[in-house]
Amino acid sequence: MSKILLPLLISALFQTNLCLAAPLTAFDEAARLGGAAADAVAAPAPAPSRAGSDLTAGYLRLLSSPGQGLGEKETAELRGCRVLLVRGFMTGGYVEPISIFGRKVWIGRYFHDQMKALKELGVDYAMADVDSVMLPAHNAAKIAAEIRKSDKPVILITHSDGGMYALQALVENPDLASGVRGFISLQTPFGGSPVADYVKGHRLLSAAMSGLLGHFGGTIDALDSLTPDKRSAFQAANREAINSVVAGVRIISFASWKADRHGKPDTLLELPRNLMLTRGMENDGLVPAESAILPGSDYVKVEGADHIVTVMAEDTLVKFDRRAFTRALLSLIITGGK
Repeated sequence: MSKILLPLLISALFQTNLCLAAPLTAFDEAARLGGAAADAVAAPAPAPSRAGSDLTAGYLRLLSSPGQGLGEKETAELRGCRVLLVRGFMTGGYVEPISIFGRKVWIGRYFHDQMKALKELGVDYAMADVDSVMLPAHNAAKIAAEIRKSDKPVILITHSDGGMYALQALVENPDLASGVRGFISLQTPFGGSPVADYVKGHRLLSAAMSGLLGHFGGTIDALDSLTPDKRSAFQAANREAINSVVAGVRIISFASWKADRHGKPDTLLELPRNLMLTRGMENDGLVPAESAILPGSDYVKVEGADHIVTVMAEDTLVKFDRRAFTRALLSLIITGGK
């Protein structure tokens, strides 16, 4: 299943659920946006040991500059590193073409433009071998192994749950920090996603998701790991270790939200996006913007990008230059935001 088809399914299931039985207050109850889970998203754990810097202005300047600030010196440093791309939840079929009537067809092309940008720069890269329907601990071990086997410093570019896997790998293996040149997390639900609570809390949605996960060899526990309660518990239990990771690794959290263009569709994730907006949460359709910022890390926070368009060639409703985006964030990693 592609990253394009999954949001459509989620939106269809949301629509069916709302039309059949669930009033808007059901979202409040399932996601508990006005209660503990909302608090978990806003403040997932005790305060970090340092305050992260807002790099948004610098990022926007780089986007409009030639080469996004990657001159000969910066590019040479990048070429001395290996970029590890880490995908997120239920992405097992997103990086290869599927067969339709005997023909190979690409749907979505996950991280495709990131790979193009890296090829243009002459930078070594690899797609991490993760099982995206498994729990974060399972994939954290895989990420740790990938970092250890690299003969170059690693730059992690992660999307969605992929950032959870990478963070857990660094938390559980403090020695890895010396081999990580930078960590770019794209829209990772560090504080959890209320959408996971909503899906888990409704019979129709939960049964459909359980069936999908089971088809790909996973269980509903993978979805449960995305809830605000579970992410809050992880951060609270590992605050000291997370503080050490933030202090020892150059981390940039990329967070985004998509405003509602009233009167016309503007994202494939319109229904979950709008439901969170009704509760005052700026979000990308799956993850609240504040949840996507790892406490203590530097961050970029912008409007206009949904959860899909940053990593997939889905420009029908949202226009986004993924190559310039990737180069700008890599420039911030190499230059330290200066």
